[in-house]
Amino acid sequence: MKKYILMALSLLSFLPNGAYMFQAWSSSRLDSWDWCFFLLAIPALIRAWDKNAIGNWDRRAFFILLPALGAIAAKNVHEINALSVIGSIFFVWGTAFLAGSWHFAYRLLPVLGILLMGTPSSSYRIAQMLTVSTAAAMGMKFIFAAGCFGWICANKRFERTPRVETVLFAGALLVSAVTAFHADELYFSGKSFIPELPTKAGIFYGRHIEPDKNTKRFFATSHVEQYRYIASGEEISVLKVRCGKNIHEIHPASHCLRTSRWVVTSEKMLLLKDDLAVTEIEAFKGNYKALIWVWYSSDEFSTPGFLGFRRKFRNNGRYHTFQISIPVRKNVETSRDVLKKFIDSLEQKKIK
Repeated sequence: MKKYILMALSLLSFLPNGAYMFQAWSSSRLDSWDWCFFLLAIPALIRAWDKNAIGNWDRRAFFILLPALGAIAAKNVHEINALSVIGSIFFVWGTAFLAGSWHFAYRLLPVLGILLMGTPSSSYRIAQMLTVSTAAAMGMKFIFAAGCFGWICANKRFERTPRVETVLFAGALLVSAVTAFHADELYFSGKSFIPELPTKAGIFYGRHIEPDKNTKRFFATSHVEQYRYIASGEEISVLKVRCGKNIHEIHPASHCLRTSRWVVTSEKMLLLKDDLAVTEIEAFKGNYKALIWVWYSSDEFSTPGFLGFRRKFRNNGRYHTFQISIPVRKNVETSRDVLKKFIDSLEQKKIK
């Protein structure tokens, strides 16, 4: 009975993230269906559960529980809510491991996989890593969940349990690979770069464009500005957003492009100077190809990636996000050079 009570109490680890998850499901189009995976986890748990598989206490579970607690605590340090949700999922599974042995925990591993698919922002991350649309990423998540149900059935039929060391090592490799993929985006921190957008910057002449109703509605609690600059036959579009307190209004640029049916062919960090970097995106829609640069900035720092921005975001902070784009008429290198000249002009204007 003590083991059942302990496993039930472990579910309380979701409480600190409850409001965040409900907000993400209700206000973010990308996360609006993620609640389905928490619902699917219930029949998966019922199917995988076998009280006869519950064994002795297993202290090896602390290799899961301690990192999980660290991830949950990260909510208070960096306010990375998605990481905290992942920590809660692993904490519940780790508690089952502690109370019921490795054999029991392995039977519940597919349930953990289904729950992870319900983590906010997971659709975008899958789309980014595999360079697919967010709709395709969501479809992959449901296919994975279906595979987890198949895994549960296979566990019941074949009763094979791999060594715990093998599974933990594979998990560590996966986490290391994901961390390495996002390392630059997460940890690069450059100088603050919040340029003014004058009517003339170097050879570039610009004008303010009134945002349309859809844009204003999308950034309901943020202040959005749009500009257009021209020079030597080149045209640059600028989106400047002074972020409000609703983090769900600020999405990675590649996500917004994909949801608008753009095809993203490349997304990478581009170092302009030692203390200034942007995310460079190549995308096309029909016959139109564009090169887009994005960065996020506060009064203290700038970062090229959304994860780095999200890691440092605080509700009482002052943040801006910038997105500049140019049509690719000749080749990417030529368009990149024009954007570099534009950034240099804005920097010089700011210094003056």
